[in-house]
Amino acid sequence: MEDMKLFQIILVLSSLLLINCVGVHPQKVNINKIKKERKLPTPDFFIPDAQYITAGYGSSWNLRQFLDFRFFSPPFFNSKETKQHKAAVYMALKHMKNFEVVSWYSESRDAGGKVKPIFTYYNNSSTCRDFQVLLYIGKKARSKTLTGCKMDWGYWSFNYWDWPGAEKYLN
Repeated sequence: MEDMKLFQIILVLSSLLLINCVGVHPQKVNINKIKKERKLPTPDFFIPDAQYITAGYGSSWNLRQFLDFRFFSPPFFNSKETKQHKAAVYMALKHMKNFEVVSWYSESRDAGGKVKPIFTYYNNSSTCRDFQVLLYIGKKARSKTLTGCKMDWGYWSFNYWDWPGAEKYLN
């Protein structure tokens, strides 16, 4: 029985490591350049075929929204910053036009983020939006393009593009 529990723990930890090792990774960003120029880096645009692999079959909101600022890779966002980022993503997806930016900043340290919808399309009965996320803490910054689809029953489903083979859907 003890061996089975140890096996399950090892399996879970190794699968968490593998999640970070496949698919489309967040792009490393020079935060000094971003702050100086006051604009986001060029987003990764998905090819039209990616619309058929949408978030309609994706995941709910989870820690993958925080790019490399999670799991075994400190620094981390605190709970207030986590709520700010989540609110910014939902605000951008629900209310912003393509290429309009929603920003948030931490009151307690040099941390923040930006969210920019870049493409809107309709898949079956859901509205889908590709959006760019930029997150930073101090000198560490990451950017990635994600997809969110609002399903019929009103909740958002996300494709994080972190599965093997996802890179073939990038332009």
